[in-house]
Amino acid sequence: MSTIDTNDQKLNELYPDIERLTLYVAFEKADAEAEPNYQQIIFSSDSAAEFHLECSREGCAQGGFDFASNIQALIRSGELRAQGKIVCPGMLRRDEKQTCCSLQSEYLIVIQRMSLS
Repeated sequence: MSTIDTNDQKLNELYPDIERLTLYVAFEKADAEAEPNYQQIIFSSDSAAEFHLECSREGCAQGGFDFASNIQALIRSGELRAQGKIVCPGMLRRDEKQTCCSLQSEYLIVIQRMSLS
């Protein structure tokens, strides 16, 4: 699936029928038994359509979380919500070695379409 270049575009320019998009994200914790602590990011129709979050892991280079293709797939499907996991593709440098960052994020995307009234 191709991704959309969202630089300098507003949500309503990319998706005219979407009134609001809410992205809930939670990053993995060291304690596997802990409940995820979700952050909520709200995009109104005139918000910038910037769906990339930087990786929070110290020393991660060229990583982050790009939700654009997940959002595009959800909107094309006609559904109102989707959830899943996404993995940071960045690289960590420790000592003389480079390893994959692989920080995981659980996400929930909820969209609200424009009302027809």
